[in-house]
Amino acid sequence: MNSGTSDFLNASRWVAAFFVVLGHVYSISLGNYDHIVHSGLLLHALRFLSGFGHIAVIVFFVISGFLVGGRAILIFKDKGFNAIDYFANRFSRIYTVLIPALIIGCVLDWLGIRLFDLSGIYTHPDQFYTNTFGNNIAKHLNFGTFAGNLLQLQTIIVSSLGSNGPLWSLANEWWYYVLFGLCMIAYRPGPMLARVVAGGVIVAMTMALPLTISLWFVVWGIGAGLAVLDRYWAGWPFFAGATIVAICLVAVRWTNTWLMYRGMTNHVATDFAMDLAVAAGFSAALICAKNLKRPLKFGSLHRLLASFSYTVYLVHFPAMVFVVAVMKDVLDVEFLRQPNVGALIYAASLLAILYGYAWVFAAFTEARTNVVRSRLSQVVPALLYHVSFLDRVRLSRDGEASSGPTLAPDHRVEVALGGPPPISLR
Repeated sequence: MNSGTSDFLNASRWVAAFFVVLGHVYSISLGNYDHIVHSGLLLHALRFLSGFGHIAVIVFFVISGFLVGGRAILIFKDKGFNAIDYFANRFSRIYTVLIPALIIGCVLDWLGIRLFDLSGIYTHPDQFYTNTFGNNIAKHLNFGTFAGNLLQLQTIIVSSLGSNGPLWSLANEWWYYVLFGLCMIAYRPGPMLARVVAGGVIVAMTMALPLTISLWFVVWGIGAGLAVLDRYWAGWPFFAGATIVAICLVAVRWTNTWLMYRGMTNHVATDFAMDLAVAAGFSAALICAKNLKRPLKFGSLHRLLASFSYTVYLVHFPAMVFVVAVMKDVLDVEFLRQPNVGALIYAASLLAILYGYAWVFAAFTEARTNVVRSRLSQVVPALLYHVSFLDRVRLSRDGEASSGPTLAPDHRVEVALGGPPPISLR
């Protein structure tokens, strides 16, 4: 990957996360748009920008497909596909942040419900922000919901945990990782039984998963295919790609608003068409990014903000609800304010608090992903090796019992072991 593509991806990752957070902060900071008394140009611009949250999630899917799926395909051409490495890498990437995020999100929601709910923000969240999973956050803080989110079953069997509605997209992401890994197992040369089983599981998963997950695997796959195309096609000048993505994203944003006012949203076909347009537009810019004639300005800032963009997405919502609830009950600082200078300062302060919180959170989680990945890459093969070793020792003993001793004990173990373990458990 050249420097232009790397810079563009870093900028895209943090900007996408920012638009998700901006949309949520806007929704909880300013009054319902239809009830606003004075709406100027600045408010219209903020409202327009705050509506890019879902578009930003689709951009995340394309980036993920490009970095994860595309990289696996390109490595496969040279070295084949190592399923253990692939799934260990995906597990460490997701769960290094997810496990503590679920725990701390639960704690924040639990404290908020019991200590800071005079406004009803936890028991009647539909009055303050969009909540797909019902009007009482406490009902979504039980162990079953926690376990379901840990197993990536949110929106499939259980709701998202507590107030953390953005977890919906993580289930999509995880099952795309699994589906793609199974596709690679089914495609790679190897035992026919393993390939047939992988193919069968792919079919079963595609049928079992909600259509809003399985169909959107196409969007993720566009990113993976783009990484392959990127190797063989020079692309257009970056200005052309940037123009295409700007037109596509703005057109989709306006179209979504038009559909919403006419009650035509939440239709799978329409939503999928809009998201395909986003994926196509962003793909045009991404494949042309290698033709950037000079590095993006503030490259180090892009890298810094991108380095904890996943954490920002994962932890911001429970923290946001908790902060506004505390400010309301303790400091009597209202949320859902009429737009004025005070409201803008309130929203900007909330953004700063959330990003500061996410940065600290990431320092103890996302920043340690490589450590967790390295540890898993050592432990998992070693565990599998020792399980295989025990099976071979048992089979050796069974054969000895039926035919009589033919080897000295030490020799038998050495034959079953096949040499010293290649990877230490330490």
